[in-house]
Amino acid sequence: MALRLVYLIFIKLLGAMALLLRSDVSKEAEILVLRHRLAVLRRQVARPRPSWADRALISALTRLLPKPCRIGLMVTLLRWHADLVKHRWTLARLYCFAVVEHATRRVHVLGVTADPTAGWVTQQAKNLILDLGDRAGGFTFLIRDRDAKFTAMFDEVFRTEGIDVVLTAPQAPRMNAITERWVGSVRANSSTGPSS
Repeated sequence: MALRLVYLIFIKLLGAMALLLRSDVSKEAEILVLRHRLAVLRRQVARPRPSWADRALISALTRLLPKPCRIGLMVTLLRWHADLVKHRWTLARLYCFAVVEHATRRVHVLGVTADPTAGWVTQQAKNLILDLGDRAGGFTFLIRDRDAKFTAMFDEVFRTEGIDVVLTAPQAPRMNAITERWVGSVRANSSTGPSS
């Protein structure tokens, strides 16, 4: 926050200086930007890794340049911003375990985790049976895919309630079309978009 305040004050001061030195300010600013970039490059042998102060100075001086001169520098500034976002806010992939009642199309979201394991999936199945209570006896089949996380212990949770477990055929999304459609809707409407 303090760095942002210093940066904004610095921008305002440079703007005021630009008003006073309007005639040659664009040439001088360009020379300053190029000299500073050259100084940064000379300090480093490998890929340039400018400090925050370097980035702030180059960003502030770039605002004083005429638009045609900014184009080459904007690529560098945008790359710096993308690197900052990538390193600061790395998004984790989350897995959602959901069950759909085919008769009513009711979706039960059992849990969300970054690391689904066979034990976690089995516990979610037990929680579902507890939540359903007496209604669990009304279900005849559980259609599931062939993921390795669905172990014999997972299947046994449903078999003890009299629910037969049916495996989908390999690469047959239409065999469980209602769930596949729900998953597609969730992916399309999520803030990060569809994931591969």
